[in-house]
Amino acid sequence: MGKFIELKNDDIVKYEALTDKPFEKVFALQNILKFYKFAFAGTVRSSEIFYDTPNDLLYKAGVVLSRVQEDDRVFFKVAPSASLTNINTQKIFSHKVGIKDTLKDHAFYLVDGIKGLFYTPFSIDVENVIKNAVPKIGVFTNANVYKVISGTGFRAFMCHEETKYENYETKRKHRSLGMTIKMLGPAQYTSEFVSFNDTIKKYCKEFIEIHDNTYEHAKKITRKIDAKQAKKDKKQAKLKLQELKSQKDE
Repeated sequence: MGKFIELKNDDIVKYEALTDKPFEKVFALQNILKFYKFAFAGTVRSSEIFYDTPNDLLYKAGVVLSRVQEDDRVFFKVAPSASLTNINTQKIFSHKVGIKDTLKDHAFYLVDGIKGLFYTPFSIDVENVIKNAVPKIGVFTNANVYKVISGTGFRAFMCHEETKYENYETKRKHRSLGMTIKMLGPAQYTSEFVSFNDTIKKYCKEFIEIHDNTYEHAKKITRKIDAKQAKKDKKQAKLKLQELKSQKDE
């Protein structure tokens, strides 16, 4: 059971918002990009719970294990613990399960999925590690989905997202707004996909591109707070907002 899927990271770009109302300028791009239209395509609610042992044995071995629920569809996902910038194509293992199923119920299949992603053998008892894994981080997202349609034939999905992160170890929670752009169609439109995202970065300064995968990003923003680092982060955020304000006044 389960299947291996190859995802091209060049086809997906993720952003995090720096302000509470970041989407106004995104919609305004229709006035800048001629022959482009954004069409509302519905809403999506999803959750992803990441699992590991208390001492992070899976992550240290290069594995990210999670349980994903998208509406009524539930599956366990196994992916390499690599940032989006490290590889062009990412191979993952997806294993569909019942809504009440646990890791222990499917440990046998997940072991095969994990071993199938890597060429080198593991020095740890993978099945035992899976059975002892516990929830580490929860990521809960509500998204409004839009189709990006161009007169050239280019198509993409644009998801405007509100995400809540919960770190079960540090007890920290974080809420943020963000956006995911996913290209649809053949590779011949890759250059237009790059150009579209370049336009977002140029005119929508309320967003910054995220290069970490979801688990790495969630760990960073819900890590245990160091007082000095928190003060530094607050100062940097204040300077960034001042920069955005000065750009609006120009």
